[in-house]
Amino acid sequence: MTDHVLAALRAKRTEVANLVHDTEKKLAKLRAALANLDAAANILTPEHPDHIAPRRRKTRYFAKNELPRLVLNILREAQGSLTAGEIAAMAIKAHDLPAAAQYAVQKHVLTILNTIKARGTIGRSGNNRNAQWAVAPSVGGMLL
Repeated sequence: MTDHVLAALRAKRTEVANLVHDTEKKLAKLRAALANLDAAANILTPEHPDHIAPRRRKTRYFAKNELPRLVLNILREAQGSLTAGEIAAMAIKAHDLPAAAQYAVQKHVLTILNTIKARGTIGRSGNNRNAQWAVAPSVGGMLL
């Protein structure tokens, strides 16, 4: 009878050992998945050197093609050359937008100014943030 009990105990031990082995494999996979999730979360935190910034939502302060027309009108009516920040401030004032819109509008204004400059309608003096923009002398105040 002891042989029968020993055989049953050995079979049960083998079964439990297999369960432990399978569980350890699953645990290793879960730990790897957890490490991957932690790494992704770390990358998304602003303090991490490989931080991936979230996509900015486009803000619709102006109707389609309204800001380019406004930028050209501001430049035509200006007594001299203006910076992109000054043009953005005038556009914000013209539409009674919140002061928080300054950064978004200024970036959009810079894009518009560079596009219009490529057509030869306006000119720029300087290459940095304080570059001065004005209507090109050959174009004058012509309506585009």
